[in-house]
Amino acid sequence: CGVRQGWAEGERVKDVAYSYGRNLGMAFQLVDDMLDFTASAEQLGKPGGGADLKLGLATAPALYAWEEFPELGAMIERKFSEPDDVEKARHLINKSSGAERTFKLAEEHSLMARKSLEDLPESDAREALDKLAKDTLTRLK
Repeated sequence: CGVRQGWAEGERVKDVAYSYGRNLGMAFQLVDDMLDFTASAEQLGKPGGGADLKLGLATAPALYAWEEFPELGAMIERKFSEPDDVEKARHLINKSSGAERTFKLAEEHSLMARKSLEDLPESDAREALDKLAKDTLTRLK
């Protein structure tokens, strides 16, 4: 705890808030990236089915899939700009463990966010922040 290390109380809370926010944000974005491949547009309430690929973006599922399917590298480098790149990439990503590995990374960040809260006193606010970090992993939108 920062106070025991001579830190000012405000610095300790600031560090907890930074760690929590950073890791919660990472978990949220990773789940969003995963849902782009695992949920329908109707479920998401926005375009899905590899919508990021259409924008030329290689998110975590694509980068993990690249490890399994090296041919994705050229598509990523050209930002999926050639005809059929998006469809080919989506197919390879869906065949890969990219979405699963992305979710595992999101779980790690959610856990780190939750662990950062241990430096705060127990309270209803701390419990609510803990629940938010857990719920980030189960959201469908």
